[in-house]
Amino acid sequence: MDIRVDHLSKGFADTAALKDVCLSVRSGELMALLGPSGSGKTTLLRVIAGLEMPDEGRVFFGEEDATHVPVQKRGVGFVFQHYALFRHMTVAQNIGYGLRVRTRSKRPPSSDIEARIRNLLALVQLEDLGARYPGQLSGGQRQRVALARALAVEPRVLLLDEPFGALDAKVRKDLRRWLREIHEHTGQTTIFVTHDQDEALELADRVTILKEGGVEQTGTPEEVHEDPATPFVMSFIGDTTCLPVSTRDGALWYDGTRLSVAAPAGDVQVTELYVRPWDLAFVKEGEPDALAGTVAAIRRSAGGRRASVRLSSGQMLEAEISTDSLLNAQDIVFLRILRGKVFRDT
Repeated sequence: MDIRVDHLSKGFADTAALKDVCLSVRSGELMALLGPSGSGKTTLLRVIAGLEMPDEGRVFFGEEDATHVPVQKRGVGFVFQHYALFRHMTVAQNIGYGLRVRTRSKRPPSSDIEARIRNLLALVQLEDLGARYPGQLSGGQRQRVALARALAVEPRVLLLDEPFGALDAKVRKDLRRWLREIHEHTGQTTIFVTHDQDEALELADRVTILKEGGVEQTGTPEEVHEDPATPFVMSFIGDTTCLPVSTRDGALWYDGTRLSVAAPAGDVQVTELYVRPWDLAFVKEGEPDALAGTVAAIRRSAGGRRASVRLSSGQMLEAEISTDSLLNAQDIVFLRILRGKVFRDT
């Protein structure tokens, strides 16, 4: 089931939560809605679900205009951050609840419901816990039950709102891998909301990044990371430093030094260069385009080490260093910018 959002706007009181949002989710795709708090990602998910009505625009499920279809008839499955399980029901009863409360004409036979529950317990790796109650499970296990309950009703689309937000980092990482495996097994069209960049980039087929109610960019994890469309996306995805630069003689200049990063072709003014920690290299004194600085601090980062370098201009840069580097705080160093990202001034 493909989903299409067409020029969607939604406001609350004097606040515009969504501004002319257009979005397409392909059938069988896992799409992440990523952005900071207040960017509109949860509101967009709730409009797709039918929990909120848009002020303008339409929502399509396939070729069907679902904008005014009640939430009960949209065929969506929900997984929320705080599980929302029935505490007085067992795991198995929670999973089968959505099937058992259907009208008699639409309710499967009890034997089919029991078989569906067994299959889902196996899918979420909780085969031996069907008789337990939510209070007897860990947070990660409860979230697995919540996903199984959402899948039990065979929804047309699965919607997840910060599904791992209440869990600790280790459990989050384990469940990310597990959810990706579940998605590949089921092929379920899925949209999930997160503010965690690693979560979105690891899990999603494509990522939509929102800012202040509008879409900044939609693309694969590689596209949004390696070719960000706007300065916001560049700064939001991964660690970034912004350097004030000028364009002269077809080159970029910083603090009187001509950089090796190419300037945009044509008569394009650029005033900012965005640089990642791995876009920098330590070089010898006197080499062309080397920027002098002092190591302010050295710290560990995920999978390596970084040096915080204060340039002679006062600008701070974060640079990746090897684990066996002999650099120390207060050392004088020289950095070359190997690559960076520039955006046309508007």
